[in-house]
Amino acid sequence: MKQGNTFQEMIKPLIVLVLICLVVSALLGFTHSVTAPIVEENERIAAEATRRAVLAGADSFTEIACDTEALGITSAYKEDSGKGYVITAARKGYGGDVVVTVGIDGTGKVVGMSANVSTETTGVGSKAGQSAYTDKYIGLSGSAAGVDTISGATYSSSAVRNSVSAALAAYDAIK
Repeated sequence: MKQGNTFQEMIKPLIVLVLICLVVSALLGFTHSVTAPIVEENERIAAEATRRAVLAGADSFTEIACDTEALGITSAYKEDSGKGYVITAARKGYGGDVVVTVGIDGTGKVVGMSANVSTETTGVGSKAGQSAYTDKYIGLSGSAAGVDTISGATYSSSAVRNSVSAALAAYDAIK
């Protein structure tokens, strides 16, 4: 075997592939740096819209500084005019985390909620995010333990129920 053939057959393709990987990696890093602030802003806008949807008539919110991990929640906000609180919690469902945002009025009753079940099985676990199920939590206070789970979607509906219970417990701790 000749020395020139070894370079042409083995080393040159390896160098070309490494260069392609470096260029593609640099382009992906650049794209991420450009799009990351846009994605963060869109997530902030969506979260604000969800907070307003679960607490009717709310105008603006102030985040409450609390130990979210100890309370078992991901965030807590107080509506600035005193209409209530919006607390978000997440629990493990069948397909991933089920994020539940709960609007709680000044008396401690659930007045609205949103359950993001996009990670759950369509047509089965996704039922836990439909209003036929989430409306069962409206008017509750203290705990959501009395709400039954959905047959065939036990993990998903349990995640919703446990998230609502965590939000209500957090409300009691921070009000």
